[in-house]
Amino acid sequence: MDSLQAFWNATVAFGNHLSQVGFGMLAVGLAFHLANLLLRSLAWRNILRAALPNHRVRWRPVAGAYLAGVGINSIAPARGGDVMKIYLSHRELKDAPYTTITTSLIAETLFDVVVGAILLAWAATAGVLPSVPDLSSLNSFEWTFFADHSGAFLTVVALLMIAGGLWFAWIEHHVTRFWERVEAGLAILRTPKRYLREVVSLQALGWCLRVASMYAFMRAFHIGGGVLDAAFALCIASISTAIPFTPGGAGPQQALLVYGLRNLATSSAVLAFSVGMQFTVTLFNVILGGICMAVMLRRMPWRTGVPPVPDGDAVPVKPA
Repeated sequence: MDSLQAFWNATVAFGNHLSQVGFGMLAVGLAFHLANLLLRSLAWRNILRAALPNHRVRWRPVAGAYLAGVGINSIAPARGGDVMKIYLSHRELKDAPYTTITTSLIAETLFDVVVGAILLAWAATAGVLPSVPDLSSLNSFEWTFFADHSGAFLTVVALLMIAGGLWFAWIEHHVTRFWERVEAGLAILRTPKRYLREVVSLQALGWCLRVASMYAFMRAFHIGGGVLDAAFALCIASISTAIPFTPGGAGPQQALLVYGLRNLATSSAVLAFSVGMQFTVTLFNVILGGICMAVMLRRMPWRTGVPPVPDGDAVPVKPA
């Protein structure tokens, strides 16, 4: 409930600052955001090409699957959009193992894990992230349940880990060539030069575009600071979206940004920036992802039904 209350307060602040938004810079931020997504989809295509050398891996279908997954991830917690990425790309790559496509996403996020860890350490040493004791004083962060039930929580975590180990053991015993397919999804890592050239270079440029996008969003909502502050804000937003309890990290993102940008603007201005940016990016991702799903699936969910009868094929009518 604290997360929802914090997000609602941020929404009210956004409404009060709506007339002051610079929509030109907002459009620039979205353009950088889209360019980053396209670069990331191109990197994923290159990973799939290395994983599936006998398949023709075209960029446009892979980009469509990637954008559709991003749209779902914007409104669904726990990375639910990755399932759509795998499903749509499998529709394009006939006979490609699901295991290989799924594992390719690990190679796609490997560089992000390294960059994210570096940014996290940088932000922590710079003092823009709250310390662990300070988390309890931030709105939208409620950890008392885990503190009061730490034994039960650790037991559940242990049971989940055991269940995961048993599941992988069952998979290894019953599914032929399982580990070969897993290894195929990571095939590009066996050629470091190719990985650096076709994946890391694109994703590094994508991170630069993400910082530029955040800088443009901050300018659109009249938040001061420079490129380093935009990088800090990007780090904070990335941490909040990793929290799977709310879609897009709504609530924790507002609390962390208010703390991290406290020296650049007032709390109400930061709240307006946070919810305005999140609303704009989420709406953009959902619309773009919905268009990609509609094109790739050839129909919208509410149009499912009996397929039309081709011309010249008569439907036999039973006599009364």
